[in-house]
Amino acid sequence: MRALARWRALAGAAVLLSILLALGAARWAAARYERAFSLRIATTTATFLSLVTPAARGGGADYELSRLLVEARALETLPGWTPAVEIYHGTAPLLHSTAPALAPEDLAWLRRHEVARWAAGSALAPLKDRDDWEVVGAVRVRAARPEASRGVPGGWTLRAALLALAVGAAVVGAIGRRRRVFRWALGCYVAVVGGLGVSAHGGVRAAARETTDRWLADTRLLIQEAAARLPRGRANVAALARLARGGELVDATSAGAATGPERRVVSGEPRAVVAARLGPGRWAELRTLPAEQLAGGWGVLTLGLALLGPLAASLAAWAARTAARPRRLRETMTAWGFLAPAALHLAVFSFAPILFALYLSVHRWSLVEPVKPFVGLANFGAMIRDPLVWISLRNTAVYALYVPMTMALALGVALVLNRHSRVVRVVRTAFFLPYVSSVVAIALVWQWMYHADFGLINYLLSFAGVAPVDWLGSPKTALLAVMIVSIWVQVGYQMVVFLAGLQGIPRTYLDAARVDGADAWQRFWRVTFPLLKPVTLFVLVTGIIGSFQVFTYVYVLTDGGPLHATDVIVYRIYQTAWEFLQFGLASALSLLLFVVLFGVTWAQFKLLGRQVEYA
Repeated sequence: MRALARWRALAGAAVLLSILLALGAARWAAARYERAFSLRIATTTATFLSLVTPAARGGGADYELSRLLVEARALETLPGWTPAVEIYHGTAPLLHSTAPALAPEDLAWLRRHEVARWAAGSALAPLKDRDDWEVVGAVRVRAARPEASRGVPGGWTLRAALLALAVGAAVVGAIGRRRRVFRWALGCYVAVVGGLGVSAHGGVRAAARETTDRWLADTRLLIQEAAARLPRGRANVAALARLARGGELVDATSAGAATGPERRVVSGEPRAVVAARLGPGRWAELRTLPAEQLAGGWGVLTLGLALLGPLAASLAAWAARTAARPRRLRETMTAWGFLAPAALHLAVFSFAPILFALYLSVHRWSLVEPVKPFVGLANFGAMIRDPLVWISLRNTAVYALYVPMTMALALGVALVLNRHSRVVRVVRTAFFLPYVSSVVAIALVWQWMYHADFGLINYLLSFAGVAPVDWLGSPKTALLAVMIVSIWVQVGYQMVVFLAGLQGIPRTYLDAARVDGADAWQRFWRVTFPLLKPVTLFVLVTGIIGSFQVFTYVYVLTDGGPLHATDVIVYRIYQTAWEFLQFGLASALSLLLFVVLFGVTWAQFKLLGRQVEYA
């Protein structure tokens, strides 16, 4: 009973911790959006002051201090203005005389880096002179916390958290009881914490949406104020576009102007837009990427943290059941101790990249674009419509035909070399060497051998009166040439695997067949080959998987050409990602490759696995 109570206590602590972690992650995400808003509006405010404040009368690029004070105080009187702003000239505050001075090290940092930073719980943006050359002060913004983030946890999120806590307590109480009762309670708990994760993510999206709307509204105020203060010749969209940091300002008409922040698809991409009135009959539209479009990762995080509770409860229930058998518990824990490094390696280098590729596949992700908007299934649609994708799939399927040919050759060589002598061992080594050699070196050697003018293959064919063949330059022969290289490399490896299978067949079976009068072919077809079916299935499955992943031979020998004749699926993924920098589309292609390999492997096991006979 003490052991059961201990496991229940640990499970209860894990349940409470998972709920707190999910709520904490949601609140932290909302705080990050508040911080991003503060940094952004601080930079926008500094740009506004540099536009509307005149230079000092005595010349120079610095501002006239009295006018800077007037413009700074005018910000607080703007109707609808939300940020709490403090303006510094040097280190001296201008708006609030009792406010602390700007730290000299902060001013020095701003002068050195000339970008906004977060310091002491507020955003600091550099205020540059009229020539945009030297930092003469700073803008500090302490943004009011958005209502959405104040409600995390709150509303449905708080209700879901309380319900998850109650159901989690019921699951903890079911530990040690009948499995049916525990499983039913655990299923309810998983459903409730799933709702908690979704609700917490909804709070994060609401916070992100509110910060976007507030930036649009506050920036619109600054744009309209600047348009009213600047001379008409300078109050144009090109000059005012400096205020749209991280967004864009375009001409608009009053007919289609958005009076309040709204979401709209512009050129196939989601945008948050609001209209700004620049003067009589003059309108502009302020656009930016909605912050909630990039909040998908927070949903995965909050849901994953919430699901830690059911996982911990399951482990505690298993430990409580096996506590009565301490020997089995020790053996299981020891086994998992040995498996933990490999499992961690798979989680970090296999499962995590798969999940990241899934995330990239629904975003337009590029290294040269600052934003990565969510595009849903658009990448998959573009993939299906791209004829080069279907060409690469066709070439990959044709290339995979080298696998059964290689298997036939390797089995024949294994049957011939299934002897014990020094010469046989040397020949086996010669066959196996290409497989362990450098792939690039092998490709370069075969590239020279395939050369149309002075290649070894054409030189040997010339003795038979055959005209030179452009093996790698002709669409008719390029893929076949790559397949020949693969056969030459893989036959040694497959021969070794078949040799291992042949040497595992008991000699008694063959002797019995010989006594019954079976000839060499009958002994092979009736005895040897059926007993080699497990090895054959292994070689076939691994060979097909490897053929669908071919890249280096194509990259070195043909670079996907000529005329896409050797453009296989992995080369298409590489080119899409690292030449065209379309990582979202490349991730969609990677998932397509995963589905194809999974289907092919499943079909092979279904069709051939049932026929496998084990000795």
